Amino acid sequence: MPLSRAWITARHRRTRRAVNILREFAEHHMKSSEIKIDTELNEVLWKRGITKPPRRITVKMEKDEDGVVTISLPKETKRKSEVETPKPMEKKEEEMLPPIEKSAPTAKSAPVAPVAATSPGATVEEKPKEAPKPKKPAAKTPAKKKAAKRAK
Repeated sequence: MPLSRAWITARHRRTRRAVNILREFAEHHMKSSEIKIDTELNEVLWKRGITKPPRRITVKMEKDEDGVVTISLPKETKRKSEVETPKPMEKKEEEMLPPIEKSAPTAKSAPVAPVAATSPGATVEEKPKEAPKPKKPAAKTPAKKKAAKRAK
């Protein structure tokens, strides 16, 4: 059922207008002035607040012997919201990894220093990295700019 006409009204009245549209639709099609809206349907309409009702909704209308029309969500929608399907069991990381073959321990190699100089007698001195110089605060006014220039 389209509820897009509710979006024409002011933001702070949209969901109320959607409920009225739902009632008008039921009165017109079910030929009854007594209409009851199911609580679950009401919660779906008001779920996102007064300013953002759903644009379209599927409903089920039933008329009693007394002429009272009850508007509710279809049964398929109720089942999906009430009962969540259980998620499949996830395998543990250990089970997912391939088995590790045990073998004889191997010797670890020591780290090798890189050769920096091309000639055998040359030595290379490594310079420590200098810390970046702190930036001077920006002068905001013309008077502060002049004072900063004089300080240099």
